[in-house]
Amino acid sequence: MDKGELLVGSNFSSQFIDWGHGALGPEEEPHEGTLDSYIGDLNINYGLTEKWNLGMNMVIGKRTMHFPQLDSPHHRDESRSGIGDLSIDLRYLSSNISFGPGTRLFFGGGIIIPSNNTLKSDPFEAGREIPPLDHTHFDMSEGAFKLVGEIQYFKRDTLPIVKGGILKYSSALTENDYSFMPGYQLDAVAMFYWQTKQIFKGIPQFSLIGQKRGVDYWDGDVVPNSGGFILQGAAGLMWILDSHHFTVSFRKPIYQKLNMVQEESSIENHADMWGFSFSYRTVLSFGDK
Repeated sequence: MDKGELLVGSNFSSQFIDWGHGALGPEEEPHEGTLDSYIGDLNINYGLTEKWNLGMNMVIGKRTMHFPQLDSPHHRDESRSGIGDLSIDLRYLSSNISFGPGTRLFFGGGIIIPSNNTLKSDPFEAGREIPPLDHTHFDMSEGAFKLVGEIQYFKRDTLPIVKGGILKYSSALTENDYSFMPGYQLDAVAMFYWQTKQIFKGIPQFSLIGQKRGVDYWDGDVVPNSGGFILQGAAGLMWILDSHHFTVSFRKPIYQKLNMVQEESSIENHADMWGFSFSYRTVLSFGDK
């Protein structure tokens, strides 16, 4: 992106999780339900110079729990909606070949500013009360300021496949106002575009998406079911109409090491998930290039 250009984009993604776990106590029944997420984000990137870009991204959405069994302190039909995190980042374009053979290499860093749509008390502490108090385990934000670093690399040559990847690391600066400290997050994405092939006039694209999470803390204590790793596969199509780019993709986990109950627990549990996304972006020009 050149100086004075503004990239405007948005993305809508949905994720559907069919989850369940065995009885948590001798007087309880196994629990099963679904957790649906509908997340949208608006992002802008402005070319400060030919080498530096300033970007912003805002998240808004809704998460809904469907629990077909009788309400319990642990689970019930409920939802959370509103604004999530706002991220601001600065990127340095080491190499930016937009057309023809060449490479694109970006280095970026920034800050994530949380919203107040976050859990305001430890749900595990509420669940340990006798009798247990009503509590929930999800919201739109983790409520903590974070630092983030990112590397993007793409290479186009004479082969039919354009390949690249994104590596991003984020970590909270400190615990939030409610004594919650989220774990670090490492995201790695490998992307492949089949530039010589068209399906429904769209360019096929494939991705491998890995995410590693560190453990979370409530008031200094490790959150029992936090941390883990998931690897997802995604496939979709991208359409380019002048300066407008549209992408539709579907994703499904290939491997996951997660525990909905806790790491050392022998309670049987599962989380089957899938999702899709739609994205759009375009470039507007302002001022001198």
